[in-house]
Formats: sequence, structure tokens, C-alpha cells
Amino acid sequence: MRALGKGSIAEIIRVGLVIAWIVLWVAAAALVAMAVAYALHLGGIVDFGKMFGPDARIRIDENVVVSPITTPSWPVVVPAFLIGAVVVSGGMMIVWRLRKLFDSFCSGEPFAQENAAHLRAIWMTMIGIEMARYLLLALTGFLLLHFGGPLAQSTQIRLSVNLSTWASILILVVLAEVFREGARMKAEQELTI
Repeated sequence: MRALGKGSIAEIIRVGLVIAWIVLWVAAAALVAMAVAYALHLGGIVDFGKMFGPDARIRIDENVVVSPITTPSWPVVVPAFLIGAVVVSGGMMIVWRLRKLFDSFCSGEPFAQENAAHLRAIWMTMIGIEMARYLLLALTGFLLLHFGGPLAQSTQIRLSVNLSTWASILILVVLAEVFREGARMKAEQELTI
């Protein structure tokens, strides 16, 4: 099976990117719905304690239960919504750029000038997501420290640097330059002929 052009691996990946695009839109809609529901809860319009029972809890993962869903849990919930918004919107930007990139791969034009710009936008978006992750983690710690009360004592926050993400960013920086140089060489070749 060919890597580029019609009927290629690039076309299979392009289909996967369309599915990822749809999933990200569903995630964005769910995030907005949850934010609205939480705002209604904070406003006293909806009481989730009555809807889900007194044992409803905020879960970070299967091992960490932060607290019951109460009004004082906003120092955790609000940054969680912001983190979700950064991840979903960043994912949408990356998938949109990847879709454009694979459109040109499927048409047999891997060294189109805009492909370098797409790769550059992807690595810049990834840096933005990582930096936002660090800032939002600091914001969560600050909010818990100043407004968390008993919630702050039961929560542990750890900063971790994801080396695979930073390595991926560096690889994308190099690939963006390779594609830029390939597009330049292709343009020179077209002028020569």
C-alpha cells in the first residue's frame, strides 16, 4: 500500500482525523453543557446533591476522589473546565491542521508551501497547551490555597514535565523546517524547468 496519494495510508489517516474532529466537537459540546450545569448548580437553580445523592464526588482519576460536589469545590472545578477548554480547543486546532496536511498528502503534494505552516502551527499549539497546563496547575494550587478550605488539605498537586510531549514538539520543529525547505526546493525546480 502506498503512503501518499489516492488509496494510500494517508487517506486512512485522513478518515481517522475526520472522526477525531467529530469527537472533539462532541467533547466541546459536553464541556459547555457541564459548565452550564455547574453554573446552574452554583446559582442554586439545580441541586446535584438531590439529583445524584449525597455521595456524588468529583473524580480526577480512578484512585483520586477530591470531594463531594459542593459549592466550595469551585477552586477545583473552574480550573478543570479551563483545562478541558484548553485541551479540546488545542486538539481542534491540531486536528484541523493535520486534516489540511493530509489533504495535501492524499492529493500527492507533500511539499506544498502551506504544509510547513501547518506543522509550525501544530508545534506552536502544542507549546501553548503545555504552557497553559503549567499555568492552570499553578492557578489550581493558588485557588485551593486561598479559597479551598478543607478541600485544600485533601488535594495533592504535582507538577510533571512530559518529556515525550517536548520531544514531539522538537521533532515537529525539525519537520516543519524540512517541509519548508522541501517546498522551497520544489518551487526552485518548477522555475528551472
